[in-house]
Amino acid sequence: MAVDAAAPSREVGRVVGFAQAGLGYLVASFGPYLAGISSELDRPRGELVWLTMTFGAGLVLAAMTGPAVLRAGTGLVLRLACAGIAVGAAAMALSPHLLAAGTGSVLVGLGCAAVTLATPSLLRGPGAAKRIVIAVGVASAAGVSAPLAFGALETLGLPGRWAILVPVPVLLAAVAHRTVAGPRDGPAPRTAVPLAPAALGWLGVVLSVACEFCFVVWGVARLVDTGVALGTASALGASFGIGMALGRFAGPRFVNRSWAVAAAAATTAAGTLLVYAGRDPYTVTAGIAVASLGIAPLYPIMLGRLVAVPDLSDRHSASIGSLASGTAILAAPAALGWLDAQIGLREAFLLPIPLLLVLLLLSRRR
Repeated sequence: MAVDAAAPSREVGRVVGFAQAGLGYLVASFGPYLAGISSELDRPRGELVWLTMTFGAGLVLAAMTGPAVLRAGTGLVLRLACAGIAVGAAAMALSPHLLAAGTGSVLVGLGCAAVTLATPSLLRGPGAAKRIVIAVGVASAAGVSAPLAFGALETLGLPGRWAILVPVPVLLAAVAHRTVAGPRDGPAPRTAVPLAPAALGWLGVVLSVACEFCFVVWGVARLVDTGVALGTASALGASFGIGMALGRFAGPRFVNRSWAVAAAAATTAAGTLLVYAGRDPYTVTAGIAVASLGIAPLYPIMLGRLVAVPDLSDRHSASIGSLASGTAILAAPAALGWLDAQIGLREAFLLPIPLLLVLLLLSRRR
C-alpha cells in the first residue's frame, strides 16, 4: 500500500492507534504491577523496580539501533513489536516468578520501545505534533482502565497481574494488519546533523518523560503509603490516566501556543505539591489528577519540536526521541526510588519540581 510521505493514511493511523493503546495500557500497569508483585513476593518494592525499567532500557537500545532497524520498514517494526509485547504481557500476567516475569518485562519493554520508535516516523509530515498528541492520547485513554482492572481483581482476591492480559487482543489486531507502511526518508541531507537543536530537543523529551514516569511508576505506591489497600490504591491511581487522556485529547488546541509549556509546567507543579502535602488518599489522588493534566501535553510538545528540527531525518529524530525517553524512564523512577529509601516517598515526590524548572528554562531557547 503506497503512503504519501506528506500525509499518513487512515489505516496507518488506525494501526498506530492499536499499538499505542496496548503500549498505554501496559505502561499504566507498571505502578500497580510493581506494588502488587512486591507484595506477592514479599520483596522491597525498590528491589523490584527494575521490572518496570525494561521499557527505558529498550528505548536506549532502540535509539542505538533505530536508523538501521527502521530501514526494514516502520510498518514491519510496528507489527513485530506488537507481537513481542503480547507474548511478554502473557508471561508477566501468568507467573509471579522472577524468571518468567523478568523475561516478559524485557519483551514488553523492547516492544513498547519499538512502538515508540516507529510512531514518529509513521506520523511524520505537516501537523505531526497534533497527530502525535492524538496517538499518545489514545495511549493515555487506554491506560485509564489498567489500574481499574488491577484494583477490581485485587478486590476480588485474584492476582492483579492478570489484568495485563487485557490488551493482548488489540495488539494481535495490530499484528494482523500486514499492509501498513509509513513515510520514507528522502536522500540523506548533505548538511551536518544539527547537533545543538537536536541536543535541546533530546533534553526537552528527557525532562517531560521523567516527570511523567515519576507518577506512572510510583503513584500507586504513594497512595498505598496513605494507608489504603492495594486494590483501592490501584483504582484511585486511575486518576492519572484520566487526566492524561483529557489533557492529551485537548492538547491539539493549544500545543503550538507560546504559553503552552509554561501553563503545563505550572499545572504539574501545583499537582506535585498536592501529592507532597497530602496525608490522606483523597488529597493525594487530587494532586495526581491535577499533575496529570499538566504533564499530558509536555511529551507531545517536546517530541513535536524534536521532529521539526531542520535537516534531521525521521529515523534520526525517532532514535533521538527513543534515547531521550529511555534515559528518563531509566533514571527518574530509579532516582525517586532511591530517595524513597533515603527520605521517604512523600518527600521524594518533589523530584518533578526541579525537572520542570529546567524544562521552563529550556523552552525559552526553543
